Amino acid sequence: MKPKRIHIVGIYGTGKSTLAKKIGKILGNKIYDLDEIKYKRKYDKSRTVKERLKIIKEISNKKTWITEGTWLDYALPLYKKADLIIFLEIPKRTIYKRILTRYIKRRLSKKRYLKDNLKTTKKIMKKVKQYHSNQSFLTLKKHRDYLKKYAKKVIIIKTEKDIKKVLKKLK
Repeated sequence: MKPKRIHIVGIYGTGKSTLAKKIGKILGNKIYDLDEIKYKRKYDKSRTVKERLKIIKEISNKKTWITEGTWLDYALPLYKKADLIIFLEIPKRTIYKRILTRYIKRRLSKKRYLKDNLKTTKKIMKKVKQYHSNQSFLTLKKHRDYLKKYAKKVIIIKTEKDIKKVLKKLK
């Protein structure tokens, strides 16, 4: 049986949005980006935790969905109600490469994002480093520990080959 509710989690640059789009295309499920829920205006003005939780609760009660994001705190209902949780545990060097590639592509395109500059890109890369070295609020260890509760419905992806296997199973 194909999963109806999927939550994709990982730190910045792991490919959450890309994977969500691919799975959404296969299953036809609506995709919800947790950053779109966190911010009233992308990467600028945040919603309150109460506002975020209300939106998350509404999404989690739907019959089908794909959500993707980094956060644990306000996303807890998604972990609980997901049929499948995909954890993107991509190597740090791959993440750095993706973040830099994204920055370059955005600079070369006409599409501009608020606060999308080299300083922000360096800040994101620093957060990725802290995530992997357990030096921040949200860390790789915290993600791993939290996901143990849901071990029966978690798939850990570390490589492109793993992604291809998951996509093939969902077809």
